[in-house]
Amino acid sequence: MNKKLVFIAVLALVFGMRASAQMGFNETNNLFYHTLRTPQSNLSNAAFFPTNNSFYLMLPGVDFQFGSPLALNNVIYYDKPTQRTLINLDTIFHNLSENNTFRLGADVNILGFGFKMKNMFFTFNTRMVNFINAALPVSAIRALVDGNVDQNGAPVPEVYLADGDILNVNSYLETALGAAYTFDPLNLTVGARIKLLYGIANVQTDNTKIVFNTNSNFDSVSASVYYEIQSSTFAPYDTSKHHMDVTMGNIFGNTNMGLSFDIGAKYEMGPFTFSFAINDLTAGIHWKNNVTTWRPDGGQGVINFNGVNVTTILNSGDFNIDSLTTYLRNQISNMTPTRSQSGDYWFSVPTKINLGASYSFAKIFRAGLLLHGQLDRGLLCKKTGSDVSNTFRFNTTLSIGANLFNWAEVIAANSLVYDGSSFDPFNPGVGLVLTPATIVQLYLMADYISNFYLVESKAFNIKFGLNILIGKGGRSVVTAE
Repeated sequence: MNKKLVFIAVLALVFGMRASAQMGFNETNNLFYHTLRTPQSNLSNAAFFPTNNSFYLMLPGVDFQFGSPLALNNVIYYDKPTQRTLINLDTIFHNLSENNTFRLGADVNILGFGFKMKNMFFTFNTRMVNFINAALPVSAIRALVDGNVDQNGAPVPEVYLADGDILNVNSYLETALGAAYTFDPLNLTVGARIKLLYGIANVQTDNTKIVFNTNSNFDSVSASVYYEIQSSTFAPYDTSKHHMDVTMGNIFGNTNMGLSFDIGAKYEMGPFTFSFAINDLTAGIHWKNNVTTWRPDGGQGVINFNGVNVTTILNSGDFNIDSLTTYLRNQISNMTPTRSQSGDYWFSVPTKINLGASYSFAKIFRAGLLLHGQLDRGLLCKKTGSDVSNTFRFNTTLSIGANLFNWAEVIAANSLVYDGSSFDPFNPGVGLVLTPATIVQLYLMADYISNFYLVESKAFNIKFGLNILIGKGGRSVVTAE
């Protein structure tokens, strides 16, 4: 079969389908894994190095990440007969499960470089990692619709609006130093990397519970509320000025630290390349600076509400709104946050596993398969005990790339994703790498695109940046020359 027709058929498959993703998102942009010509592939596997160059310089680049179990049109829709915008509750419930998260991230690659020395190459890279992970409690949404009664109209004793961890914000600086060696007779390359993790800020809710209770006569409702918001920052927060007090002492005296390790291997057998990598083998970041915990004043807060007599309102009588306000204020006074200094804690960095295989043919095309797994462990331990929350996500990515004119590379891919609660069979990705002047390389990668329509999109991962490439890289499995 004509190889060009194969390539066109794959592109038609990728672009011709529409997605119905639950949450097509993963932290790693998998399009770089089989590019071979971009330095960014080294970040996925410590044994990878650009095949056509002996030195590279990674200039600043940005990686935007977004993932949600709900698209915009799952929440609201426009009703043409009534010409109104409505909330679509049926679609919301259909797309939500008990394990839902909303994630937003922005990683900035600050600077990196790598160079070859005969059978060895060395790499250095530093980047800033930032993300927000928030839970979407389906029980709270159902309670807004169903209220405090079941299908038979009987009272529900307890309605959980929130239970467990609902928010995590993480920001840290990562500095990495790596090396790899190629065993020529075996066509085998092994690599390793050590990373220093420098914690900037962490905010997480360790123990949150909001429960509504209704008695059998429906004459009173009570709510028990408890939360723990824990934070740590490299510099103290000045409450009077409402900003962080950043000084040189805070920057160089930061003890929010962690170590992480990557290992990788690559084996070449003719047109085949097999690879394996484990990234971020780590205990996470030890947060010790400016650790603060907010809890309800007096412990668990309780609100008791016995209703309001509206007879006077219906009979045009006087209604004292001040008394109601005072009553509610007294009820919630014991839930105002109390700030206290607390002990240190560990928070994990997700561990990733990559298992890949690729086949190069016609000196232009390359097909690749990648199995990627990611383990999120969350809060590892505190001074008072341990609380390990594990979520495992994985995807399978099938990609095909074409090296055109020896200065352009086009990649198309599709990923099957499991996000910890559901499967999503279709998450397309496209990428373009341009090296028009031999030295300057530009790249743009868009991965995990759950839909090409913005209102139907539930996920995306977009990465772009600039590299400087110098020298010849020697033997390359995939060339267009």
